[in-house]
Amino acid sequence: MKNDRVGFKYAFSGVYSALKTEHNMKVHFIIMFITIFTGLFLGLTTIEWLFVLLAIGLVLALELVNTVVELITDVLFESQHETAKLIKDISAASVLVAAIFAALVGLIIFLPKILAIL
Repeated sequence: MKNDRVGFKYAFSGVYSALKTEHNMKVHFIIMFITIFTGLFLGLTTIEWLFVLLAIGLVLALELVNTVVELITDVLFESQHETAKLIKDISAASVLVAAIFAALVGLIIFLPKILAIL
């Protein structure tokens, strides 16, 4: 049981470090909170919450992985290698794809509810 708490400690430390150092992670967290509060206000169904939370989780997880890939690439290639740019670009593209997917999920779920209020 003690080892589980240590693992969580490191994991939360990693999230905190990413929030402290990565601008995009801060942006994703702000959007996450706005999305959650909007979902609470609009009264999303259970299924809608599942899709919204899946999209949020996917974006946040890929942003963390992208951060790790960039850090490892910087250490290995010292950002002076042509391959380093390619690695970083492709890693960033994975976050972009997830963010576009999340935005589409948000539009599909939130837009009809917002239009119904107007």
